[in-house]
Amino acid sequence: GELEDREVTSSEPGQTPPVPYTLGHYLSAEDKAFFNGANLLSSTSVTHHNTLPSLNIKYDLNDEMLVRLAISRAMSRPDIGNMRNYISVGKSAPSISSASDPLWIKDANGNITGAEIKYNANAQNPYLKPITADQIDLTFEYYFAAVGSFTATVFAKEFHDYIQLSRYNRQITNNGITKTVEVRGPVNGEGAKINGIEFAFQRFFDFMPEPFDGFGIQANYTYLNNDGITNTGIKNDAPDSDATSGQAPDSVKVNRLEGLSDHTANFVLMYEKNDWAARLAYNWRSEYMITAIDCCVAVPIWTDATGTMDGSVKYTFNENVEVSFQISNILNEQTVLTQQVQDYDKGGLRLPNAWHENDRRYTLGLRLKY
Repeated sequence: GELEDREVTSSEPGQTPPVPYTLGHYLSAEDKAFFNGANLLSSTSVTHHNTLPSLNIKYDLNDEMLVRLAISRAMSRPDIGNMRNYISVGKSAPSISSASDPLWIKDANGNITGAEIKYNANAQNPYLKPITADQIDLTFEYYFAAVGSFTATVFAKEFHDYIQLSRYNRQITNNGITKTVEVRGPVNGEGAKINGIEFAFQRFFDFMPEPFDGFGIQANYTYLNNDGITNTGIKNDAPDSDATSGQAPDSVKVNRLEGLSDHTANFVLMYEKNDWAARLAYNWRSEYMITAIDCCVAVPIWTDATGTMDGSVKYTFNENVEVSFQISNILNEQTVLTQQVQDYDKGGLRLPNAWHENDRRYTLGLRLKY
């Protein structure tokens, strides 16, 4: 839009008087030249070379037990959407309705002489590197019956160039003027790693008399110790939009990876006999971080520990007709979100953010095969 130097004289009773002129009167020549609404074209070219070695060893202890060792480097490419060569620059300026706005520049007498403009942007990152991970897995497997097994696995992964959303400063040049712009977007970071242990057990009770020989169970438990990337650029003080207005001018540091719980457990009770098949499954996981920097409150968002139960029954009339009935979220579990407002090394205080009531869903199905 056009900048006008018209005088502002009115104000609401009891409110701070507005500044004498509109913003355009106080902008510097550099700011006017830089923020001219231009569209710029650019191109990038990036080449990556990756070597992904792997070694797999299997050793049979006896007819029922074996050990596996796997050492490898794995790679995961960035989402194609995160690699767009795109940036949209905006600005945060003082309010003309209040002369007390801290972004106004004043002289010794308190008269407004200029405006401090903070430039910000949302961007993708065409320079993102693929995520690679050096990993090792050691597994013990015990097959104690034709329909029974127990496995235990220890594993460790060290990531390189782990991708996480963050804020960083970038020099942008437009119309011959270069400004520092705070950018929000995906970046590569170092320091991410995972290690842990997993146990799994399954068994059909085929040794029991009919009809109980159709019962079986599956169970597994995983413990993870994970560390997030070394990233002090995760802030909640960015001046770029209403999404962060009112936030405290500090940084919120995290030390976790997104989407990973320390503890995860699953238990399945199942029945398969003749024409009947049924399953009752309970899945539980401890708290985990959804995102390191949320789009709306600009702080890390967590999900509290949660567990869900699902069930299904299926009956096969013949090779052509099958009827099934499923219930999802039998316990009608509520999802609770919290927002982290304190650095992890200072306690990582989290406050309530949102509650979601997940519906209980029933599905009746008929399957015909011809």
